[in-house]
Amino acid sequence: MTSFAAGAVKVMLRLVTFPYRLNQRSLSRNVKYVYAPYRVPKGFKYEVREYNGVKVEELTPSELRGEKSILHIHGGGAVGGMTAMYRKISEHYARINGLKVLSVDYEAGLRKVHPEILNECVAAYEGMLKAGYEAKKMILTGDSMGANLALAMCLKLRDEGKELPSAIISVCVQGDMSSQGDSYRKNAHADPMYALPFWQSYDRRGARLRRISPYCGDTPLDDPYLSPAFGDYKGFPPMLVMCGDIEMCESDSDMIYGKALAAGVKATQRKYRGMFHDFLYFAPRLRESREAWSHIAEFISKA
Repeated sequence: MTSFAAGAVKVMLRLVTFPYRLNQRSLSRNVKYVYAPYRVPKGFKYEVREYNGVKVEELTPSELRGEKSILHIHGGGAVGGMTAMYRKISEHYARINGLKVLSVDYEAGLRKVHPEILNECVAAYEGMLKAGYEAKKMILTGDSMGANLALAMCLKLRDEGKELPSAIISVCVQGDMSSQGDSYRKNAHADPMYALPFWQSYDRRGARLRRISPYCGDTPLDDPYLSPAFGDYKGFPPMLVMCGDIEMCESDSDMIYGKALAAGVKATQRKYRGMFHDFLYFAPRLRESREAWSHIAEFISKA
């Protein structure tokens, strides 16, 4: 049973997202992103560097508790950039295990088309390795579209015979850009961020929920570098695949977890009852979010 606080957050989300849900408009492509100067919290060192021409924000705790680092790729549907929320998430990753966090500040935007952002992420990663970072000491994490990019990046690197990070954390991945999964029907009225209003029929409106992002361009929707849910995960490092069980793209995580197991990857899936897309990012203080963050911390400590 979900907590009372989680229920309240879901009600609030339904109210805030209602104008978008009413006409099945994309949240990521229609909300206004706010970018403000970053106030670095006490106890951290913050730098912005470029690796192969790609900006990376580096956040280092004053008291490091290990040699490994977190490579963070944010979400935002290929449209939103490194917002205040994602900087807070970087802080959270830094605090839970006392590790340095490297956040790729790729160039997002409404006109971006695959594989532009994927290429930026690959370039940043390769630039970090050239600068002295070791793949075996990097833990890769991403949420939503960021998890898509993280997994696609590893598929591309693996196919090119390059070294992968030591572990991967996939949070609420948007991994199937063709939106074929069963969860679009299952959660058509349950997802507080993207679902249909209760009076709208899935049979009449469901196709609008399965809309195809302009980011896909002319790339086939089952191309693994665009939709990593269709990838082969042979040779991948340990993976943690997380999602809520009422989010629209729940089945994307299921597909990726199944593919990882089929490829012999040491994969763990964590699915949180009654929880929505990116719940641990939007509401990190919820009981369910604290549980999810503890699972992440445990996974990182063993990676």
